[in-house]
Amino acid sequence: MPNRENAPLPRATIALLLTALQLPHWNANAGDSIVPIEEEPRHRLKFENPHVRFFDVQLPPGYESKWHTHLHDGVFIVISTSETLAQDYGADAVKRPPRPVGNVLFADYTRRPKAHRVTNIGNGEYRVVDTEIHRGCGGYKAAMGPTSDRVLVDNDRVLVTRVLLAPGESLLLQPPCGMLVAVDTGSATLNAGGGEARLELQPASFQWRQSGTPVTLTNTGTTPLHAIDVLVK
Repeated sequence: MPNRENAPLPRATIALLLTALQLPHWNANAGDSIVPIEEEPRHRLKFENPHVRFFDVQLPPGYESKWHTHLHDGVFIVISTSETLAQDYGADAVKRPPRPVGNVLFADYTRRPKAHRVTNIGNGEYRVVDTEIHRGCGGYKAAMGPTSDRVLVDNDRVLVTRVLLAPGESLLLQPPCGMLVAVDTGSATLNAGGGEARLELQPASFQWRQSGTPVTLTNTGTTPLHAIDVLVK
């Protein structure tokens, strides 16, 4: 299937989308105003390029997020867990039990955009990262297949795999581009043939790659490496 390419949307376009969804435009003076995701204070934009935006979402206990929009497909990874209350605009709030650390969810927000808010009603921090997909990189060949048997998501936008490497073990990460996200602490190298990058990883650490050939990921630490690879097709 062809890639769906999505440039960042101007604020006026978002307003039109909210109208189509029968959602009110945001009002700077209203307590329940709807804001773009990047304007929600705890949705912190850490990285962006023409292909992706990467958000680190950290909700402390008791925090209620602003109403905010999701307009682009996203791959969500749970980094730390807590019980939450999620409410789509116009619907009742739904209590969600703590999701397992390392849990992965693909949200098809390009076809089904929404506005919602999330409240952390648990005792610990609720932290997820969101690799928001904007534009495919091109050149992905399905015949290559994944280099891991731990495939979590495989659709027209992304191929998401769980990376579990013992110390000294290596794995090929396929082209054309992708975001590697650490679930736990660890040390690793990325070798693309033309150079090597050394990574000291903490939970929610990330590394973007873009290469016409496979990239070798090696666990150079003394403990198992747990990460999620989001290949952008």
